[in-house]
This record gives sequence, C-alpha cells and structure tokens, in this order.
Amino acid sequence: MQLTRSPIVVGVDGSTASLGAVRWAADEAARHECTLRVVHAMSWEGPADGQGVVLDAAAEARAWQPGIAVETTTLGGPPASVLQDQSRHASLVVIGGRVHDGGLLDTSVGAHLTAFAHCPVLVVNNAWRWADRMSAIPQQAPVVVGVDGSPSSQRALAFGYGEAAARHVPLVALHAGRARPHEAVAAEMEPWLRLHPEVETRFTSRDAPILDAMTEAARSALLVVLGAHRAGWYEHPRPNPITQMIVHHAASPVLVTRSV
Repeated sequence: MQLTRSPIVVGVDGSTASLGAVRWAADEAARHECTLRVVHAMSWEGPADGQGVVLDAAAEARAWQPGIAVETTTLGGPPASVLQDQSRHASLVVIGGRVHDGGLLDTSVGAHLTAFAHCPVLVVNNAWRWADRMSAIPQQAPVVVGVDGSPSSQRALAFGYGEAAARHVPLVALHAGRARPHEAVAAEMEPWLRLHPEVETRFTSRDAPILDAMTEAARSALLVVLGAHRAGWYEHPRPNPITQMIVHHAASPVLVTRSV
C-alpha cells in the first residue's frame, strides 16, 4: 500500500531508542518518497537542548538514507499530545517503543497514539537494537499480519504486503481466537495472492488467545501489522485494549493501521 505524500513523522527525544526509530522512519520515507519530519516535544523532563535533539536525529536520518528530504520541528507540550496533533497531517507516525534508557517516548505515548492518532502508527519496539550504526535492521524475518475478515484487516494486509514486497520477505497471515471457515479465509486472501505473486505467503490459524498468538509470532517477525477500527477480533471502540497489549508486549515493531 502506498502512503499519501504527506510527511512521515518520527518522534525523537535524544534516547538511543528514538535514534533506532529514526532509521526505520528514514527507510519508510525513502520507500514512499515522502518527506521525513523529525519532531521533538519539549517537556520539563526532557533535554534542555531540543534543537540539538532534532538536529542530531536529522543527521542520523540523512546518513542512513542520503536521498530523503528531512525537516525538523521542536514544539512545546507532552509528547503524546504533540505527536497526535502532528498525525493530522502525516501519512505515518513512528516512535521508539519500550524505552529503558530514560527516554520520554515510553509505552504510554505508544498506547495513546495507537488509540487516537489520525494516521497509521509504527511503534518500533526494542529500537535500541538498530540505533548502532554498525547494525542493520533485519530483513530475513517475515511480516506478520493479523487477519479477521474485517475492513481494517484488509488495510493491514495492504500495508503488510507493501512492507513484505519492499523488503523481499515472506508474509504470514495470522488468524487467532474464534474459528473461521477455510472458505472465508481463502476468500479474504485470494485477491492479495493475485496482486502480490512475488511475496511468499503463509497462513496460520491459532486456537489461542489473540494476545498470546500475536506476541508469540512477533518473536520471529520483522514487523507485526494490525488493523484498528470498531469491529473484529482485535478491534473495539478506541482505545483498544488488545491492540495496545500486543503493541506493549511484542518483541518486534508493530504497525497499527487506520484509514488515511
């Protein structure tokens, strides 16, 4: 799925994890030919030199993807509110998740954005693993997409196939929870198999709680993609507790889609 040409926003705070998220965001900006907007929310808890934070992050983005356009902004306010407002005019918001080095972009920010952002949100869990310039974001693992037959599941598949095709990795369509007839699953997947014959596709059905199935799959995934709406097995009126628990517990980055 092609994102809109609106900027991709990445929230930074000077932590190691946010620099890892910048590399993911820069990859997405290069693939979608979007401007990357580096945003720092000024807070009494954060670094005093907000401009230095965004300039360092912008330099990291340009070094990782030299061809992308990068802009920076520093705004006052809580990170969750600032990034939610930025999401109104963004095609994607990216943040580091599960920060353990004093960063401001902690799990509460990810929970808020996956519930209330106006565009898809990518929470790069364990982003510190990719902050080291000598390391590389893994490309061999599959993209895992949660499927349940709902419209938002279709959006998740669109994003998931786009990521899998661009990174040349398999896609795993995972259904968990209540049973679905095989014919229904085949009907949901058939258009995507025709549209993306170049992507190796696997289907897995788990008779297990959704949270358990998704977090287990995330251990060996490059990326987990979930839909966010108001119906379906992991979708409830916002905020969605199951989606938020998956985002919090998954070892891999998690992309939560919504209509854009």
